[in-house]
Amino acid sequence: MTSAVYEALSKRYGALFDDIARGERAREAGRHLPLVPLKQLTDQGFGAITVPVDAGGDGADYQTMFRLLMDLAAVDANLAHIWRSHLAFIEYLRLIPDDQQRHQWWQRILEGQWGGSALSSQYDDDDEPATIITRDDSGILRISGDKYYTTGTLASDWTVVSATLEDSLAESILRRRRRAGESGLSLRLVQECLAVVRVRQPRVHVKDDWDGFGQRMTATGTLRMREAGVETLLDIGTQHVFVPVFHEISLVALLVGIGRAALRDGVEAMRERTRIFNTSTGQIPRYDGEMLGIIGQLAAQLGAAEEMVRATGRELDAQNLTEATLHSQRASVMVPQLVLDVCTRIFDTLGASATSSGQELDRHWRNARTLATHDPAVFKERMLGDWEVNGVMPTPFISTNHGHELL
Repeated sequence: MTSAVYEALSKRYGALFDDIARGERAREAGRHLPLVPLKQLTDQGFGAITVPVDAGGDGADYQTMFRLLMDLAAVDANLAHIWRSHLAFIEYLRLIPDDQQRHQWWQRILEGQWGGSALSSQYDDDDEPATIITRDDSGILRISGDKYYTTGTLASDWTVVSATLEDSLAESILRRRRRAGESGLSLRLVQECLAVVRVRQPRVHVKDDWDGFGQRMTATGTLRMREAGVETLLDIGTQHVFVPVFHEISLVALLVGIGRAALRDGVEAMRERTRIFNTSTGQIPRYDGEMLGIIGQLAAQLGAAEEMVRATGRELDAQNLTEATLHSQRASVMVPQLVLDVCTRIFDTLGASATSSGQELDRHWRNARTLATHDPAVFKERMLGDWEVNGVMPTPFISTNHGHELL
């Protein structure tokens, strides 16, 4: 069933992906946000493929989702990164306990509305949380604060924001939830929350000021909120345990797609080469055994990397948290190494002309290096070792501020 759904969706969007690929290099060179292809995806319903079937979506499972994410990243890594934030937005909506509220959100997604992500907080000099939610005199929830890593938000209708409830508001919510019969709650657990905020409102401003050398067009940058309205607080209880694994492995899926793109562009360039080095075997590159050996090695690395992503998807679909977490952690250690090696060694099959800025071949390494830096593998290595030796379960990465305490 999973394979059939993927094949159907791949066929449906294949021509559009091809069209997106044709403009990717020019967008990269000119640093143009991929707003036109994003609109094309939206118009063709791509934003709703993971919405449940009974709500009107395609109901794509994790395996299908990750395969399509790798496919899209291979044609435009920036656009795929924006879609990843939208997928995460949907994952949070999926866990809303109220059926009516959840259905309302599904309708918005089906209408073409998109969600972004703003989970990384900035702190002021007193090390206090900079994003605070209060309740005004009329009972409306208001949010104030700044974010910086806000992938997709600039191009989205909504964004999920990590925030801290003001003390009296948190205490009020804690009392209400305890009266409703919830146990195991603490003020800190209630106080750290997620809020859905409408991006296009007078008290919200998003600035396109991301200055990283990779993933430069992901519609991210400073999000400034000054007593902006909060659409809803996401009361997702304890069902969120799979969401951090999703965040982690979906980032790895982007890396695999970038690796594919680097190999594809390198192979295309190698096929056209007729010049040879005097130290080579004397064959033109496409028939040179040493060059072919490099390509074969890199292709094998990407095959292994893709399988690690798909294996994690299978465990998520089976609702096997332990195995999904371990697969994701292992992938987070190995895939960045494999992909960065592809993005570097592909130049060994080419010549100095491959470094021409007009070819933009360096974009693959820059994009991969930027993504790999989001979630450093060194911490995964330690946690996997702790699991193997001491049986301590690894913690998926989700934030640089409150980590697993938030999610």
